[in-house]
Amino acid sequence: MTLPSVKQGLIETEDGKVFELDSPKGSVWLESLGSFRFEPRGNGKAYTVRKEADIYWYGCRKVAGKVRKKYIGKSSEVTVAKLEEVAEALEIPLKPQTSKVAEQVAEQVAEQVAEQVAEVAEDRLTVLELQVANLQKAVEALQEALPGKLGVGDSLELPKVDSEVAEKLQNELGNLQTENEKIKAEYDALLESSTHITNKLRQEVQALRSQVETERADREEVEAELSELKQKSAAARENLPEAANLLNQLKAKRKKSTVSLADVGLILEMIGKD
Repeated sequence: MTLPSVKQGLIETEDGKVFELDSPKGSVWLESLGSFRFEPRGNGKAYTVRKEADIYWYGCRKVAGKVRKKYIGKSSEVTVAKLEEVAEALEIPLKPQTSKVAEQVAEQVAEQVAEQVAEVAEDRLTVLELQVANLQKAVEALQEALPGKLGVGDSLELPKVDSEVAEKLQNELGNLQTENEKIKAEYDALLESSTHITNKLRQEVQALRSQVETERADREEVEAELSELKQKSAAARENLPEAANLLNQLKAKRKKSTVSLADVGLILEMIGKD
């Protein structure tokens, strides 16, 4: 089904009647339908004007596979000037939001990495506390294995430590050193991974910012070209002669011409034979 259209601010009905949108007839016509096509003046692209919720009007145009919408207002606000303004707004490219999203992602990743490092450190601290507790028990067992204090006539030779207890103590110390080195290596790896991810996200954010600047410059160039086209169009309209003047000039030329209707018919007949 073909949508009714508004061209140059005029509505043409199916029965051939023509009237302005900014008129009482235009208001009645607007209330009788739910959508129409608007063709702006100049080189602007046409778009669809659609009513939603049976109250509010929106300008809609499909760009890159997605429908882009611009709010117009209620029926009383749907004027030619407003529709022209919406046409210009739909021509301006959208400002990308990717840089803000990338910054948020970078912050979230950094927070997650910090939480993981804290969790690992806390877990390793718990393990170390258990190791220390076991070491204390081993020391207490070693103290119990030692003989009592030397008496006056006793030998000055130090008591020998039980070999099993000493070996156990040595093993505990070795395990603590190994665990400490393992924790340090895992912490360094997590720190390096976090730094790598942060640097990569910063580079992506910088690239997206450069893209935003490029698109902003392109948009300003499009706006400048659009403004120049408007100025040229306005100048062209000012230079065009009025319809009445054109008609008078044609009449004057016709009066001066010496060619008769018979001559014109003969010329047309010759053109048809060719």
